[in-house]
Amino acid sequence: MKSFSLRIFSGIAALSLCLAVLPCQAVEIQQIKIANQVTLGNKELVLNGAGVRSVLFAKAYVAALYLPVKTDNPAQVIASGPRKMVLHILRDIDVNELAAAMLKGMRKNNSQKDLADVTMQMASFGQVFGTIPMVKNGDTITFDYVPGIGSSAYVNKTQLGTVMQGDQFARVFFRIWLGDQPVQETLKRELLGLPAYVTPDKTYR
Repeated sequence: MKSFSLRIFSGIAALSLCLAVLPCQAVEIQQIKIANQVTLGNKELVLNGAGVRSVLFAKAYVAALYLPVKTDNPAQVIASGPRKMVLHILRDIDVNELAAAMLKGMRKNNSQKDLADVTMQMASFGQVFGTIPMVKNGDTITFDYVPGIGSSAYVNKTQLGTVMQGDQFARVFFRIWLGDQPVQETLKRELLGLPAYVTPDKTYR
């Protein structure tokens, strides 16, 4: 009886250990391992969601969004709190084209007033990305936002330029993926931890 109880106890302990380890395991998308947790400053952030950005059927990058607490509400993501976006590049991309696409996304998803408030930061963003001609398959581009400090951009952990100060730029910037006209609707849903596609209602006639 004691042996049987011991085996049950050992099994429960092993299961508990597995469950404790699972949150730390990486998610894999397009053979890219996406960490479930990252550190930004002195904050631990968790993976909110990740998905693939495709352009004309060609996969461009895997995007991963990290937040202090998971949410499927884009307004909540944009409103406040530290956040990190990591783009895992899947093919060689001209950085000028990438920067132009991001600037276009900012303009499509923000009001004229919002854009006017970050004119200098947007100009700085364009200049910063002009310093590198190309990102290649296997590279990473990271965008960090720390409240009260500002936004930073990195390529393979090398910071580009200086911190873009202010909280408003981060709100304008993250609407590229999470705004009303996101760069890709399925990617927006995946970053919010939702299924990429909505299953049609089979009862509809």
